[in-house]
Amino acid sequence: MKEAKKKSPARIYLTFAAVLILCALAGGIFGYTTASNELSIHNLSQRINQLLASLGPWWFAPSFLLLAAATWCYLRGRRLLPQAMEDDDIFPQANLTLGWAVFLSNLAMVFTLIAMALSYTSSWGIGCSIVLLVIQLVWIKAIQARTISATKQLLPEKRGNIFDFKFQHDWYQSCDEAERQQIGQCSYQTFKVMTLIFPIVMAVLAVLSTIDLIAPTYSLLVGGLWLVQQFVYNYTSLQMDKARK
Repeated sequence: MKEAKKKSPARIYLTFAAVLILCALAGGIFGYTTASNELSIHNLSQRINQLLASLGPWWFAPSFLLLAAATWCYLRGRRLLPQAMEDDDIFPQANLTLGWAVFLSNLAMVFTLIAMALSYTSSWGIGCSIVLLVIQLVWIKAIQARTISATKQLLPEKRGNIFDFKFQHDWYQSCDEAERQQIGQCSYQTFKVMTLIFPIVMAVLAVLSTIDLIAPTYSLLVGGLWLVQQFVYNYTSLQMDKARK
């Protein structure tokens, strides 16, 4: 494996300073443009809100598509189980297919809750949205439960019940060292991406709140989520360092 080329300290500092200057310029331009076109932005915001609300229960469509795809992956993976238990070449394909079922159902959960938030003000009424919400939540948990059950047939050492609040803990404890390293890498990538996204979103919200386009509570909400992420990460790290002593 090739070693990464070491950067000189001077280059690192110059790059950091250049990024800060570019961010400051971009923020200044964005803030000035927003303030000078406050009325137009307010009108645009109202039109966007009306458009979002007008779609009503149609916001649930992406979740249904994702759940249909997740169900197909589950059925495909389940059909591969007998072959996977006898043929090592089929095993990775079956495991990956079941993994896609979980992935798509997790995405469906997010889209379902987004749809509930966006559809309740539509002329269709909240009743239709609640019915669709319940249908999708039941479908999500059902397909996840069946997928986990199929995965346990493929990997008998796996532990945990999807309806148990300790499921993630039990599942992690049943993972081997390679799987735990994979979970760690995925968590690191998530942390790295969100650490980049949070300050950008906070800066945008700060500018928009200065012209009363959004309520300050939005900044408080996003800042609170960022604070939780930083606290959990750093506190867990400190506890692990303490345990090594």
